[in-house]
Amino acid sequence: MYVLDTNILVAALWSRSGASYPIVQSALKGEIPYAVSVALVLEYEAVLNRAAMREASWASKEELDQVLDAVVGQARRIMPIRTRLRPMLSDPADDMVLECAVQAGADAIVTMNVRDFLPARELYRVDVIKPGELFLRLEGGETK
Repeated sequence: MYVLDTNILVAALWSRSGASYPIVQSALKGEIPYAVSVALVLEYEAVLNRAAMREASWASKEELDQVLDAVVGQARRIMPIRTRLRPMLSDPADDMVLECAVQAGADAIVTMNVRDFLPARELYRVDVIKPGELFLRLEGGETK
């Protein structure tokens, strides 16, 4: 089980050439188990609806909405978050990603900002990986 940081969705919708794009495609096909929380979905929605995102993305506004709907539809939804963690990461938005991962019992958080999550790695025993690492795991047949 994985939790996809918002930056993975953003990267996939900015470019089809990086590791994030096939990860999101696989997630939408149900090939990668992943979890979302209400707070994380709201974060996804807020970021995907930014004017800068719409301008930079290869997707139209309608396609962005479809991707968001599909992401929510395929995910294991964690509602509500039963245990709020004390703020421990430098970015409060990262705390909501961590809370979702802990509540879901996720194997890993997939993010471009691995360093930002390092304080949580040992404490909560959640691996933190870059999209390229998950891509290699998937290429090797791993789909935890």
